[in-house]
Parts: sequence; structure tokens; C-alpha cells
Amino acid sequence: MTKPRRGAALVTTLILVVLLSAATAVAARGARHASRLARNAEASVVARHMTESAVLAARLRIEALLQAAPDSASRLELLDGIESAMHNPMEPPQPFVADTLDDGAFAAAVVNLGSRVNVNTDNPAALIALFRQATDAANAERLAQRIATRVHTLPLDVAARAGALRRQRQDSLAAALLGRGESARGINPFESLDELEAEFGAEAPWLAQLADRLTVDGDGRVLIVARGWQLNQDLTREVQAVYAIEGSELRLLRWRERDR
Repeated sequence: MTKPRRGAALVTTLILVVLLSAATAVAARGARHASRLARNAEASVVARHMTESAVLAARLRIEALLQAAPDSASRLELLDGIESAMHNPMEPPQPFVADTLDDGAFAAAVVNLGSRVNVNTDNPAALIALFRQATDAANAERLAQRIATRVHTLPLDVAARAGALRRQRQDSLAAALLGRGESARGINPFESLDELEAEFGAEAPWLAQLADRLTVDGDGRVLIVARGWQLNQDLTREVQAVYAIEGSELRLLRWRERDR
């Protein structure tokens, strides 16, 4: 073989090696990406199952405690005791329930909504009194009035208006079927404290200081905040389940969930 031919063969071989290396790198990168997606999907499924297990465990424990309470007054005191026990100032915060199952884990806390101020209430006086603990009277009154206006004014967006009216009709129908008065949630209520902070947090940064004394779920009595995750994974699923108390049982009113 002449030198020119040997040189051409060498160049061709080098090109093939480069192409094969590139193809191998692409395949390896694709395999890593697929593996990462599979791990994330598995972590998401495990987190969801763990979170639902946390809600169930917390609910069963609460109902067992309610059944042991002799009367309704004792049941209400029980809720205060549960929340106080989780926030003992002499000890680190403790979950109400926590456990591990296989490669998953969960924890849940309980909030007594009856001890919190409802931002969706018709009367802003309670909000003003609370806000004055973090700001001056003028700011407290201005923000409370703005919240009340927002809650009781239809949103401009057509789809949002339709959703607000639908929620209002559903709340009214439920109240009528249960023999209760009209819902005080308003026609455009806040659906979460995150929504409240997103709308007013920039002008009232002190709202974050009062978050543990506010709620958007004034029609409920118990809030279970549950989180579940797969061990050694960062993805966490959170559920906020709002319940009313009927005798010694909990009745689900609202269910919110998201990844954290």
C-alpha cells in the first residue's frame, strides 16, 4: 500500500473512531437522562403514597382521641393540646405522626383552625386587631379593607369569575343541604396563604410573621399538613387536608397538594 493510501486509511479510521465516540457519548447521556427520569418518577410515586399515608395516620389518631373525649368542649380543648404539644418551646418541633415504610418516609402536623383568624371572613375587625401586632393602625386597617374588598369582589378575568361563582353556588348548596347558613367564604376567596402573600406580601412583608395565626379555611376545624418522600431523594410531596369535626369523626372539606 502506498503512503497516500495508508494516510487516507488512517484519516478514515480516526474519523470513524471520533464518530463512534460521539455516538457512545450521546447514548450514555441519553441513558443517564432516562435513568434520572425513572428515578424522579419513582420518587414522585413514593412521595405521593407516603403523603397520603401520613394524612390517613393523622386522621385515625385524631379520631381515636376524639372518641375518648367525653364531650364536645373536651374535644375542642383536645385540638389546642395537640398543637401545643408539637410546639413546646423547651423542645424541638415534633410531628404529630411520623414513620418510614420500606424506602419511603412521612410526617404530619396538625393545626387547630379554630384558633386562627380567617382572611376570608366578612368582618375585617379581627384582621385589623391581628395586623396591629405587626404594624401601625393605619397600615393594619388599610390592608384588612383591601383583603375584604378582594374577597367580596368578582375577579376581572372571565374564567376566574366563572370559577368564583361556581364555588359560591357549591358552598351555598352544601350549606343548604347541611342545614347551615350561607358560606362566609366570599365570591373570590383566597385559596391558600401563599396566594395571600403573593398578592400583598410585597407591600406588607410583616405578613410572614403572622402566618401561623391566619387561615383561609375558616369553615374547617382541623388542618392536617402532611409530607412524604422517598429516602435519599430531594422531592417532597405536601398535602393540606382541611376537616370539619362531626361528633368524633373528621369530614373532609378541602384537599390541596403540591411538590416541595
